Amino acid sequence: MDSTFSSLKEKKGRAIFFRGGALGDFILTIPLVSFLGKIYEEVVLLSSPSYFALIEKDYPFLVCKDLDYGLNQITDLLPGSDLFSFWEDPDWSAEMQNRGSKEIHVLPPRPQDNRHFLDSVFQACSFPSLSPELFSVPCLGDQWNNSTKLWIHPGSGSVKKNMPFSFFLKISVDWLEKNPANQVVFSFGEADELIRLDFENETFDHPDRVYQVQPESINDFKNQLNRGVSCFWGNDSGPSHLAANMGIPTNVCYRVTNSVIWKPTGPKVYVHEFSEDSN
Repeated sequence: MDSTFSSLKEKKGRAIFFRGGALGDFILTIPLVSFLGKIYEEVVLLSSPSYFALIEKDYPFLVCKDLDYGLNQITDLLPGSDLFSFWEDPDWSAEMQNRGSKEIHVLPPRPQDNRHFLDSVFQACSFPSLSPELFSVPCLGDQWNNSTKLWIHPGSGSVKKNMPFSFFLKISVDWLEKNPANQVVFSFGEADELIRLDFENETFDHPDRVYQVQPESINDFKNQLNRGVSCFWGNDSGPSHLAANMGIPTNVCYRVTNSVIWKPTGPKVYVHEFSEDSN
């Protein structure tokens, strides 16, 4: 058994985990969800329903509830439960204690020291440190199906994080020239309008082998990746975390965020560091 779990004894009662935030934040905390399942008889997860399809199959011990519906849906579950949350609000913690919650773990949303986010979270919970090999586990399952297709997601939730489109264009051109069977897929989300226009204004030498997709949902994105991708390129973003945790060889570009803290977990993650003024 892995050293992270080797000291576990009897399971505790119930854990309730409040997890808001973007897709990358959610995926980055799945190892914590998995660990809670090892030490608690029941784990209740309050988050965005759009994320549930990613994990319900592989984490059947979870009871998933919509975070936006608030506390009324779990009033009867609070007494005796241990709570895990990223909300640094003393009044909220006091209210949870008054409602009968047992231990309340306030987790660091933005680690102050130069170590991985998960290390900071596990320390805040007084859990055993994660062993190095667990950072290489694809928490969404190793679903890599190799193909002649290169997948590029050139956007993110922040323009400052994005590499210039010309950077990804060069990668796509090189890929298409390697093999006449090679294809490139560019994917875009709702927040990627500007960089999507850069794509649409570009002239490709092999337009019949270049595709644009805008997945209808996170699960649709996952299903499309699962059909076969040679490798993935993207910025520090949710899609990069998704690809990495499906076991896909994933290249992640960092400009303004710290890769030591925010590197995706997964078996084939390759970090590329750039300055904020990289062109």
